[in-house]
Amino acid sequence: MNVSVLNPNECCGCTACYATCPTRAITMQADEIEGFLYPLVNEDKCINCGKCLRVCKDVHPYDEKQKVYACWSKDDSLRAKSSSGGVFSLLAEKILVEGGAVCAVGYSDDCKECLHKIIRTTDGLDDLRRAKFVQSKKYDVFIDTKAVLESGVKVLFCGTPCEVGGLRQFLGKEYENLFTCDLICGCVSSPMVYRTYIDYLNKKFGAHTVSVNFKDKRKGWRGKAIAVEFDNGKEYYNSIFDDDYCVSFHSRFNIRPSCFNCKYRSLQRVADITLGDFWAIEKYMAEYDDNRGTSFVLVNTIKGDILLKGLDMYLHPMEIDFEEYAKKYNWCMCCNPSGMPEDERRNFYNDVKSMPFDKMAEKDLEVIKQTRKQKKIEQKQL
Repeated sequence: MNVSVLNPNECCGCTACYATCPTRAITMQADEIEGFLYPLVNEDKCINCGKCLRVCKDVHPYDEKQKVYACWSKDDSLRAKSSSGGVFSLLAEKILVEGGAVCAVGYSDDCKECLHKIIRTTDGLDDLRRAKFVQSKKYDVFIDTKAVLESGVKVLFCGTPCEVGGLRQFLGKEYENLFTCDLICGCVSSPMVYRTYIDYLNKKFGAHTVSVNFKDKRKGWRGKAIAVEFDNGKEYYNSIFDDDYCVSFHSRFNIRPSCFNCKYRSLQRVADITLGDFWAIEKYMAEYDDNRGTSFVLVNTIKGDILLKGLDMYLHPMEIDFEEYAKKYNWCMCCNPSGMPEDERRNFYNDVKSMPFDKMAEKDLEVIKQTRKQKKIEQKQL
């Protein structure tokens, strides 16, 4: 048997099966309706070895003692360019300065695609900073990462929990020179919807997109804004509560089906270090909050703890019940989103393909947009 026997709802699109196949019988193909990538098996090439199923089914979280830290960079400019406190950038810089490689998500040249890239110098680091509100394409990055590891070079790999888990399952053993970071993942969205959105903006501004930042911090860490730059010098800037794509991302429409029952969404993690925003830090240690970004760092291995403590930054141990914290303030760590009516979801994807993006949003997302904004107002009043 092979992965073709799996229900699409079970597939997170990590590409471990694709990378593992010894006969290259598997390709990753976008489904016609929603645009998420799924494995397609060429039965003529398949030898029924079962390797693709084994790497798909296995999940191996670490069981070492975990530690929680509040962290942020001492470099204010680096912190301003980062989604939260700049910890990923500091980890990446350390590995790169030591002659290693960093694999994380960046943009294609036209910004229509997010993809995992391997860099060897700090010149490419800015492209990998900040959250990308879309599922990346991996291509051969697992295979290429293994080749770098086998050469003895240090590698920092960063991605969603399913991407980190998929890499480790593909590798099949622990590498002393591999350091992994997973993210507090708020689900992944369709590459097709994202590409359609960028095409819409390009047409609206009469130019080509050259930069996308889903967590622009010019109005502070809590400002939560998207900024898109174009090659004619124009810029699109908007709150994520008003931007149509961001609303689609935070809705339950634009979520990969497997995210509703994610097997990686757990306090037991598959990476050395878990990174995210330390939302509600002011409720624990108000002095650690200046609205410029504070990172929540969950260390899951001794190796991760040693790496983290080697960074030049503000690092504060937090003696908190992080299960209680996660459920209350950062639910994406451990709680799956609830399901949704299939008819509404189907209408959303049909409208994405047949209507201008703003008209689709008026029809399918306006109620969601207003509900999210009202919830934000109520949270501020607490």
